[in-house]
Amino acid sequence: MSDKAASYFTIGEFAQLFGISKQTLFYYEKNNIFSPELIETNGYRYYSLEQYFIFEIIITLRKLGVSLKEIGEYVKNRNIDSLENLLSYKALEYDIQLELLQRNKSNLLIKIEQLKQFKALHNNCMTLEPCAEEYFVADTLPAEPYSTKEQIKRIAAHNLPFAASEILNEYPMGYIVLQQDLSHPHPPISCIFTRVSHPDEYVQVQVKPQGLYVKLITADGYHSQYAKALQKMLAFIHRNDLKVKGDAYINQLRNYWATSDPAEYITQIEIPVTYKNS
Repeated sequence: MSDKAASYFTIGEFAQLFGISKQTLFYYEKNNIFSPELIETNGYRYYSLEQYFIFEIIITLRKLGVSLKEIGEYVKNRNIDSLENLLSYKALEYDIQLELLQRNKSNLLIKIEQLKQFKALHNNCMTLEPCAEEYFVADTLPAEPYSTKEQIKRIAAHNLPFAASEILNEYPMGYIVLQQDLSHPHPPISCIFTRVSHPDEYVQVQVKPQGLYVKLITADGYHSQYAKALQKMLAFIHRNDLKVKGDAYINQLRNYWATSDPAEYITQIEIPVTYKNS
């Protein structure tokens, strides 16, 4: 065996030691993280025996998700304090990731439970029930007519904080009709809103007050048809000696996520009320 063969690994041999490709070693060399100790004029690359232990550090830190920049800095300045700091920081990152995963799992379970409930909903079901306080983020819509493209752009702007977040929001987007517009033949949508469970994570959070609400589960809440549903609810309110106390909240419980047929959409409309003699 030649002295070179006894003292060095070829790039193929070195890659085999870690079960990686030669391209991976070229990648680390290109990024100035790890280079062969010897490069001959013909381009052949040779790694010293000691470089095995250095690359073990690199491949392990990469497995932990440490950035190339951090790896490069650490390999050049290795000491026990730097290693402790590096690993402690990764442990903190893992804590954050675990919290995020737990939040998303919790929200997924809520979403799954909602879907089960939505499948059991009875159409045209009107109820009067107390509701707890809820939080939501809302964006005002213009009163003047606008195109479908402009509507989607406004919806996208409203949804952007949720789309950009790593946390799954478990609630669907909805619409608000102002109290003074409820009896209008074509009541305009004043706002789009999305309920949130953690109000401290968003700006300009609003409150849907706790209290008594008339609720309607209906297929008539899809866009242009919600006027018919609102009239039905107002008639119910009048018959039961109630009076409207605030804005109407419209939520599509079964929407484009759950079906490709708009005829299968199911909407919940909520109107806060109080008794006339209260």
